[in-house]
Amino acid sequence: MSKSAGAQFLKPPPADFSAGQFFAGIYWHQKWEVFQGVFTPGRNAVERLCAQAGLPEDLSGKRVLDIGAWNGCFSFECERRGASEVVAYGLENPDEAGFNRLKSLLASKVAYVQGSVYDLAPEKLGTFDVILFFGVLYHLRYPLLAIDRLRTVSKGSVFIETHVVNNRLLLRKPLDLFARLAGLVLLFRNTPIWRQYREYELHREDRSNWFGPNPQAVVESFQSAGFEIAQVGSWNDRAAFKAEATKLPDRLLSGTYEGLYSSNARLAGIPVHHTRLFEDAPPPIAVPPKRE
Repeated sequence: MSKSAGAQFLKPPPADFSAGQFFAGIYWHQKWEVFQGVFTPGRNAVERLCAQAGLPEDLSGKRVLDIGAWNGCFSFECERRGASEVVAYGLENPDEAGFNRLKSLLASKVAYVQGSVYDLAPEKLGTFDVILFFGVLYHLRYPLLAIDRLRTVSKGSVFIETHVVNNRLLLRKPLDLFARLAGLVLLFRNTPIWRQYREYELHREDRSNWFGPNPQAVVESFQSAGFEIAQVGSWNDRAAFKAEATKLPDRLLSGTYEGLYSSNARLAGIPVHHTRLFEDAPPPIAVPPKRE
């Protein structure tokens, strides 16, 4: 696999650099070449995933948002590819995640913002030419809300990588064997499915996995939020997609109760056509506390 354009000009590590000491005490999920021949000790290869997702080699002049940045390696890779500004965004403490350690070592200008995908808003972060949404979707309890929020800060391309349901995971045991033998996932190729997971069902050491979409579910969910989207690759139980922000669907603006009701509209970031039916609604009735 060829290196990215930025990685072609990597410097050797400083003479006093100790990889063992530098990487100690951090859980590194991402594997990224920091210096010539020096990689963060993770298993999720940044170079390979960027290639699978079709991330451009040249991001010159682009403002980039990396959602779920964690160690920050994808963020720093975008900076290396020439992005004019990169915002790393995630729930983790950047000190504990190793982000600040790498930023200091690289003298990087990438900014880390700690926050939830559900809080994405243009008035807080502005809008972005390129958004990375790698390894996040299936960890969300409210995936459609997250996609709506993502649309509010996107003015260009969104590169998505996610777990997707395959024959092994489509049905629960003991019917999973039938799904494998029958290739059942192909039967639902054009039908969107969000497969809900029980605790530790997808991964025996990770209970943060809530939903497994099939590729069609990813496509239609992004379309419903105002994106044009296409699948660009798949491997094992993973798939990559590229979405482009387009006009918001009329159904989202005026064809749903959630869009019409102002409180929900603010939550989803949907600009709505207000109607008196919903705007003049009385406030919710306060329920008095129970007396012991």
